[in-house]
Formats: sequence, structure tokens, C-alpha cells
Amino acid sequence: MAGDLLGISVTGLRASQSALSTTGHNISNANVDGYSRQRVIAETNPATRADGGYVGNGVNVASIERIVNSFVTTQLRTDSTLYSDLNAYHDLVSQLDNLLSDENTGLSGALGTFFAAVQNGADEPSSVPVRQLVISESENLASRFNTIHSRFAAIEESVEEGLQVAVAEANALAKNIADINRKVAEAFGSGDKPNDLLDQRDETILKLSKIISIQTFTQGNGEVNVLIGNGQNLVVGDTARTLGLVDSEEDASKKDLTFTTGGSVQVLTNIVSGGEIGGLLRFRDTAMTDTYNEFGRIAVTLADTFNKIHTQAITLDNEYGEDFFKSVNEPITAANRVIGDSNNSVATNRQMYLNIVDSTELEASAYEIEFQAGGRYTITRSSDNASVTSGILPGNYPTSIAFRGLELEIQSGTFTAGDSFLLEGVKNGARDFSSNIADPRDLAFGSPIVTDTSLGNSGSGIISPGEVLSLTDSNGELLPLLANAGEMSPPLLIRFNTPTNYDVLDNSDPGNPVQLDPPLRDQNFVVGRSNPVFPTDSGERLVNSGGAVIGIEEGRSAVVGTGGVLNNNYPSEVFTFTLPSQTQAGAAATQTIYTPPNASARELASLLSNVPGVSVNASNYIELSNFQVSYVEPLQLSLNGTDLLEYEFDPITSTNVLSANVPDPAVNPDEFNNYIASRINSDASFAQNGIYAVSATDELTGYSEVRIFATEGDNLQMDLIAAANESLDVGDGTNSNVRLTGAGAGVTSSIVSGGKFDIAMADGVSLTTFPPQSRLLGDTTAEDFAKNRYMGIQVNLSGKPQAGDSFTLDFNIDGAMDNRSALALVAIQSSNLVQGKSASLSESYGSLIERVGIDTSSSRINMEASKQVLEHTTAMRNSISAVNLDEEAANLIRFEQMYSANAQVISVARNLFDTLINSF
Repeated sequence: MAGDLLGISVTGLRASQSALSTTGHNISNANVDGYSRQRVIAETNPATRADGGYVGNGVNVASIERIVNSFVTTQLRTDSTLYSDLNAYHDLVSQLDNLLSDENTGLSGALGTFFAAVQNGADEPSSVPVRQLVISESENLASRFNTIHSRFAAIEESVEEGLQVAVAEANALAKNIADINRKVAEAFGSGDKPNDLLDQRDETILKLSKIISIQTFTQGNGEVNVLIGNGQNLVVGDTARTLGLVDSEEDASKKDLTFTTGGSVQVLTNIVSGGEIGGLLRFRDTAMTDTYNEFGRIAVTLADTFNKIHTQAITLDNEYGEDFFKSVNEPITAANRVIGDSNNSVATNRQMYLNIVDSTELEASAYEIEFQAGGRYTITRSSDNASVTSGILPGNYPTSIAFRGLELEIQSGTFTAGDSFLLEGVKNGARDFSSNIADPRDLAFGSPIVTDTSLGNSGSGIISPGEVLSLTDSNGELLPLLANAGEMSPPLLIRFNTPTNYDVLDNSDPGNPVQLDPPLRDQNFVVGRSNPVFPTDSGERLVNSGGAVIGIEEGRSAVVGTGGVLNNNYPSEVFTFTLPSQTQAGAAATQTIYTPPNASARELASLLSNVPGVSVNASNYIELSNFQVSYVEPLQLSLNGTDLLEYEFDPITSTNVLSANVPDPAVNPDEFNNYIASRINSDASFAQNGIYAVSATDELTGYSEVRIFATEGDNLQMDLIAAANESLDVGDGTNSNVRLTGAGAGVTSSIVSGGKFDIAMADGVSLTTFPPQSRLLGDTTAEDFAKNRYMGIQVNLSGKPQAGDSFTLDFNIDGAMDNRSALALVAIQSSNLVQGKSASLSESYGSLIERVGIDTSSSRINMEASKQVLEHTTAMRNSISAVNLDEEAANLIRFEQMYSANAQVISVARNLFDTLINSF
């Protein structure tokens, strides 16, 4: 009996000792991160059957277990991943916010100071000290752009450094997990449960989850596998793969996160998230990239707009200005915007440039062009992966692809399917921003155009000061009008034919202005609004109706008969217009017009103007001269069937005779001409159709004549009834005159002019005819058949001009006090130039600050919320697994009492044994 009691007490003593040891272990590791408190799981030994029942055999220690909750452990890793991501992102975006919003480090102050200096320059355009201040402030502004870009680069560099540290730490942790897995598997193999190793592994996995988002699953031998990304095995059993950083194939200035297993390397940049690495990559590829592009776009737009105005203005030395800031299309800069993928096929002959063509249309994004088989290409916007344009490369170079305010110029090169290039139009705009003017006299503040109103004008017409739109055409070639600084070639005269119709003339000889080539004639003026004079489409071309039948065809004779409407003999022809495609890859469209026979210029203009991108201006003109008529009946002149000479009833002869209002053409030819003109001008029907007349003198012959104009292009038919052999000449100002000869009462001598029409075709529109030798247009195969009439300037007419009023345009010589271009430069500050002309520079920068500020605020809120969630989860884990010293102290007392009690049982068993021995 004593033996059984001793055995039982020994089991109790051992169990108590294990409990005491475990409690001491818990207390010793109370402050160890990741330690989970342990407890002894005791169970009763099997009882022994004896007389009257079963007798117990004490206790044994079944196991020592960790107190853990797998769900809470997993949740703690998830919450740690999220917090680390948000914390890393917030730390970096806060730096951007502080940089951009601070008055001392941001752009707003420097931008305001610069434009204030330009305003001073506009106020005192001839002051050299004021001009010097403008140059100094431009240098300060350039320095601010450069400095902010450098800070961007420093922040981005800190991201790359952070990635390197995080990747190194992740690899070390992964290796540690694999090593622990091996030890755990060995312990499990021997039937043991290594609680402390399991704690170490959980803590290591928790640290890894703070670096990158992970998933775990347990194998049967106690090992834990760790997955990242889309299921990449970072740790499998006792083997750890490695993460790495390599130069991005698309952009070598950035690093890609890679996963290496065996000899295979996989890029994970776009598929990993969470943890410090996820936060760093997310910041770099979203907030940092967007900020680069938005800030760079401001710099590019400012430089480009400033340069365009400055190079079209004149300096104190009457020279055109140079680029105020470094050209945005400087060849090296343009070439550096194109970055080839490292996997592209090898080619040494590629010359590619990305040029800025319209800074107002620039987007805050990079693009990627990818080439496919057959020369096809697709351009995709990087910010949202949206397709921007696509097409097919031509078989020869150079060629260009225009999109979103940019133009990709390909001078040479070979491309194979799969080749791709990153196109960074604006990212480095702030880095490349620099001042380009050193001499104050080289600042161009004056406009090269000066306009004037003729002193003899009788109306109240007003001409604007004028502005330069461009010095070059759509091909970059200098326009002849202002090609040479110091002169306008030719000087221009705007002369009103009627209060609502004017011509723009070559005024090289002020005594004899002539039509321009191509002409700008019979332009309509609308009272009550500002009327722009010159075309604004730099690619617009003009086709004149210079065919053989136009006007009064050479060799035509008067038609003698009983009167009636004559045909103008204009033939039916086929006009085929080729219209530009609406997409980069689309085919050009065509539209065919069949001109009806004998159509007037007005009718043809109306018909052709229905073609998209085509506008037609029609007019007609005839002149009546060499009047060889007498003041006797049956004299009558008719215009388009309307009699011009008044008749009245003579009661003595009971016949109609010439009115006394009609001057005798033989005695008073000038008065007769004035009478004819007044009769035409007083006719309401003529006025409604834009037909008017002027009595004038031929500058060459000195003879008087009547000039009749049809500003809408109606036929002009002149009929003469006169005594035999009386006559007058009718001409169209170009071809030989036709003589109308009288043949007595009832016999009409007639001629008709069909008029002219000018076809203005927008950029990209072309015209062919059948037959090619058009009788309406002339030789349509000739190289100069369609002429560019873009002049690169603009003036506006307003008020109420009168017939004969004129205005002049010439070069602005010695305009030192002219500040019009300076005012245009000042206006840049408040003009909507960004985001498709929807925001000013300051508003765009304000939007950038606002976006970054909102991003910073939301990231802070999210970070603080995730921190609270993490703290809650940590508290939950601690309530389950952490060591409670008060509880452990109580356990220590309890287990000590158990140990003492078991020791006392041993003492009793020994006494009983001694008593038994002594009994013998």
C-alpha cells in the first residue's frame, strides 16, 4: 500500500514540478515579442482494478500547449500588413504635401513674383532696369522649378532605398522561416511539440507581413508555407525563394520587384500589394508619378506659351525675340522623352523625338507605343491603360504621329512586333525648365504689327491693334508676310467696297493697291459684332476659279436678239474632295460634287460649301466703259432685267421719252455714270442681293467707268438697246471687253458674267476635278493649284464703316513703347491654358496641391483607423496569448502548494513504509 501511495505522490510531484517550470517559463518570457503563454495539460493515469473497485495511479503530463487563436493570429498579420502599407504611403505623401503647399518651397510665390516683374515690364517697356528685373525673376522661377523637381527625385530615391531595405529584410525573414520550419519538422518527427519555435516562427511571419502581404498554410509535418502576390511560394517547407529589385524594362529609372525561383525570374511589381513594399510601390506609381506629370505639365505649358508669344514679338532693336525659356522641343530634350523597352529588338538606326505641338492639350500622363506585325502600332495612356490612337506606319521616313498635344516624330528606324517605347511628354518638364535670355534688350515686349485708320474715312469703323498668331505655317516654314524683321511683305490695305463688304489688298504701291495672291476679297462684314479678317487655320489653302470660262470668257461676243436671260456657259464638272480621316488609322473619305451647267458663282458656292472643311466665297464684277450712246430714244440699259434709265410720258407726242433725270451721256458722261450707279444702288432688290455700283475712273486710261459688284456671286447680265451703231464696252476686269452695239428699237445686245468663287479648304482637305483641265478652276494638277493663304496675323473690324473707308497694316518700326506683347505675356498668368484650356497655371498648381492634400488627409485618416484596428487586434491577441503576471503569480502559489502537498504524501508513504519494516 505504501508503494502505491509513493508512486502516486511521485506522479503528482512531477506534474506539479512541470506546472511550476511552465509558470516560471511564462514569467521569464513575459516581455518577449510574440511569446504565447503555455500551460500544462495534465491527465489522470489509468486506475488499477482492486478488491471492491479501481484504485487510482496518480497523474501524468499529457502535453504543454501554447495558448493561441489561429484566427486572431491571421487577423493580426492582415491588420499589420494594412497598417504598414498605409503608414509608408502616408509618410511619403506628407513630404509631397509639405513641399508643394509651403509658400517658401512651393511654386505659387515664385510664379506670382515673376509675373509681377513682367507686369512692371509692360508698364515700362523701354526701361532697361525693369527688363533686367524680369530676367532675374525668370531665373529665380527656373531655379524654383528645378529645385522642386530635385526634391521629387530625392523623395523617389528614398522610395528606391526603402524598397532595397525592405526586400533585404523580407529575404532574411523568409530564410529564417525556412530554417525554423526545418527545426519544427525535426521536432514533430520525434513526437515533440516545440512551442518556443512555433512562437518564433509566428513572430517572424508577423514581421514579414509588415513588409509584404502574405498568405500561409500548414503542412502535415508542422511546416508553414508562405505565399505572396498571386500565389508565388516565398517559403516552401525548409526552402526560401528570394525577392529582388531590377531596373524596369519600360523605365530604367525605376526598380521592379522580382521573385526568383530556380532559374526563373518573375516581375511582381503590379501584382503585390500591402505591407511596406506595397505602400512604397503604390506611392511611387500613383502619387509620385501623377505629381511629376502634373507639375511638369505646368512647366511645359508655361515655357511653350511664353516662347510662342515672345518669339512673335519684337525687341528694342526691332528683331524678333528668341525663346524666353529653353525650347520645349530642344532636340536632346525631345529625344529623351522616348524611352525604349529593354526587351526591344536591337536596332542602332532609330531616331525618335517626342515634340510638344499644343501644350494646352497635354495630359498629365505618360504613354506607351507598342508596335505589332505589319507596321501597326497602338498608343496607350499609362495612367488608365486607355487606347489613345492606333495606325500603320508608312513605308518611308520621316513620319509623325500626332496625339493629345504631342507629336511622335520618327526620323528613321526599324521596328519589329513587340517593340515598345515609353513616351514621357511632361514628366521632366520642371527639370528641363530654364531661362534663355541674358540681355535686357533682347526681351521682346512690342508687337510687330501696327494698324491705322485712314484719315479720310467717313464711317465709324474701328480696326483692332492686331496680333501675331504665328510666324510659321503648318509645316514650320516661315510665312512670307513677316519673314524679315523690320518689314511687312507686303503691307496691307483693307478697303470697304460697301458698308458690309471689303477686300484685303497688297499695299506695296499705295497709289495702286492690288489683290493678294491668293486673294482675300469680297469678305462680308457684319455690323454690331467684331469681325476677324484673316484665316486662322495654318493649313488652309485657297483655290481660285481661274478657268477659261470664268467671268466673261475670252472671245465671247454680245448676244443680239429680243432679250431674255442668258446662260453664263459654265460647264458641268466633277469636283472630288478628299477629307482627312477622323482617326489616326482611319482611311480618308471622299465627297464628290457634280456642278450643274450654267450655275452662277453664288449657286456653286452654296453647293460646294456643304462639303465639311470647305467654305466658298463668291463674287462677281463687271465694268461699263466707253459709252458711245446719245440722249435719244430708244436708249435703255438693263442690269439683270431691271431697266436703269428712267422714262416718262410726253403728253405732246403721246410717247415715252427719256426722263429729264437722265443726264446726257454725250454732254455729261461723268454725271451719266453717277446716275447709272445711283440707280443700281437705290434698287432694293439689288441691295438685298449685295449688288452695288461705283462710278470711277480707270487709273490707266483716265476714262470714267461704272463698276458693278455682286458680293454674293450672282450673274451680272447687261443689256443695251440703242440706236444703230451706238455702243458701250463691258468687261470683267480680266478678259478683253465685249462691245454691246445698238441696232434700233426692240433689238437687245446682251452679255452675262457668271462670277468668281474662291474655295477655302481646311488643313487636310484636297480637291481634284474631272476633267483635270477644269474650265472653271484651271489646271488642277498644277503644283500651285491650291495656295496657302494663312498669313499668321489677325485683326478685328467693328463699328460702322462706309464704302471707300480703308485701314492699313504695316510693320511696327521702333515700337520701344509698345507693350502689347508684354501684356500678352502677363495675361498668361490668368489665361486658361491647361487641361484643354479649362484651367490657368495657378489653378492647375492649386489643383495639384489640393489633390496631394486630399491624398495626404485621407491617407492619414486611413492610417489612423488601421492603427486603431491593429491595436484592437493586438489587444485581443494579448488577452488570449500574452502572459498575465498576476495570473502567473497566483498559479505559482497554487502549483507550489500542489508540490508541497505531494511532497507531504511522499513523507506519509515513507513513514508507513518505515512502520511496516519495523514491524518485522
